[in-house]
Amino acid sequence: MTEPTAVLTFLVSGAAVGVAGIRLARYGDTIAARTGLGGLWVGAILLAAATSLPEITTDLHAVLQGTPSLAVGDLFGSTMANMMILAVGDLLTRHTRMLARVTINQALVGALGILLTVIAALGIFVGGGGATFGIGWATLTIGVVYIAGMRLLHRNRPEPPFRTEAEVVAARRRAGELRMAFIGFGVTALVILVAARFLASSAATLAEALGVSQGFIGLVLLAVTTSAPEAVVSAAAIRNGSYDLAVGNLLGSSCFNMMVLLPLDLVEGGGPILATVEPSLIIGALFGVLMTALVLLDVLNKSERRLWGVEPGPVATILAYGAGLYLVYRAGP
Repeated sequence: MTEPTAVLTFLVSGAAVGVAGIRLARYGDTIAARTGLGGLWVGAILLAAATSLPEITTDLHAVLQGTPSLAVGDLFGSTMANMMILAVGDLLTRHTRMLARVTINQALVGALGILLTVIAALGIFVGGGGATFGIGWATLTIGVVYIAGMRLLHRNRPEPPFRTEAEVVAARRRAGELRMAFIGFGVTALVILVAARFLASSAATLAEALGVSQGFIGLVLLAVTTSAPEAVVSAAAIRNGSYDLAVGNLLGSSCFNMMVLLPLDLVEGGGPILATVEPSLIIGALFGVLMTALVLLDVLNKSERRLWGVEPGPVATILAYGAGLYLVYRAGP
């Protein structure tokens, strides 16, 4: 792919992902409202899986092409980018702190993301050993912990409110709307899946000329491009006042991205994938943990007013993002 073609492909596929992401947020909000599952559950599980489709497609392709550092860097970078999106979104809600208005159960999702990322970082640090049928102990552990965490989140979801007979009749009338929301959700997720492959491949073509490590390219360029659906979905949800949907989507996507390491390890087949990547990616993992912890502090702080100089706040998260990228760049391959 030539450079001009790559630029055009990037712009067209990026626009497709953006439009589909906006529709995805609306359908997700409808599903959350009509099913009574709530924005947290739908955002952390349903929306998170859909908006992580670009990472899955891109990273499977990267592993099959023999560039695992590109794939793992993309996943760690996506976690950092997701927290960056949350920090910017919180700053842009001028009249109130967005993160102070979400349910406390969001902390469960964030804590799960920290736990999964730490396990992945340990998998890189320890290296080989402990493999079962060519799959590393770290990715197996991540798969088990993710399933257990999603079950815990499901058990802690809000109970559906009691409904009168008139409300039940009205809900039946809205069944057609819910059905269309599920169909629309599936169609827009498919658009993202198709467009994201072109988006990521064109970004990789443009990045080859920079002459930096694969891990750094994955952490920065691929992570930013594959996080476009999360950014668009969350922006639309924030604009609609669906804060739990937006925060649940971004924290849930970070958890889901770590779970993606398991199928990547299965596809790689030559031993634990985390033992083959650039050691400098541990820095990306640790900064993903740091940024998630900063976001959790803001979620747990229920003060409506910003206390500049006292609370870490979104500015600290943004500064941590820049520092993490710089240190990975300095570390090299």
